Amino acid sequence: MAKNKILLLFLILFSFFGFSFNLFTIGTYGITSSSTSLDINTWDENFKDFNYYSFKIAIMYPAEDSPEMLFGPYFGYIIYDNLDKTQMKDLNAIIESAGYEFGIATLYNTEFLFNSKFNVLAFGGVHTEDQFQSLSTSISINLGISYKISSFNLSLFAGYESRYFSTDNKMVTINYFPVSLGMEVLF
Repeated sequence: MAKNKILLLFLILFSFFGFSFNLFTIGTYGITSSSTSLDINTWDENFKDFNYYSFKIAIMYPAEDSPEMLFGPYFGYIIYDNLDKTQMKDLNAIIESAGYEFGIATLYNTEFLFNSKFNVLAFGGVHTEDQFQSLSTSISINLGISYKISSFNLSLFAGYESRYFSTDNKMVTINYFPVSLGMEVLF
């Protein structure tokens, strides 16, 4: 029953907006840069092995005054490596190695060489690894190049990301170097 409602909602939204948007999908591998916690006394700040894989889908709309700027909501699925080898269970006893994320994506692109564009991509939103019992913030900024083939833009990005994990007045910050491959369908 819930699946039918979600499908109906998707069809209504899709028909309401028609083909006036770009669909942007992006796969990311995040390499751990550093981690800190002021709230967990035993936190190992040399820990650098909590990499992740993620897949995000964004519905991007062009800005009215600047067609180089696209923005819109995104939804993603994320899988972490080595959860059992971390101190994350000290922060959140029910944390899982997979979770969801959603927020706002912004893409700025400008002509570069031939059929390519220089891109700046930013994500700002929340993520949860405990079935929405807690929400934590993530911020990501990426630079990249895209190449247009027919009605597709293929993109390669690299950047910097901070993910905050928080529960019960405790917080851990993990910084990443995300490397992403994306595809934008132009409608």
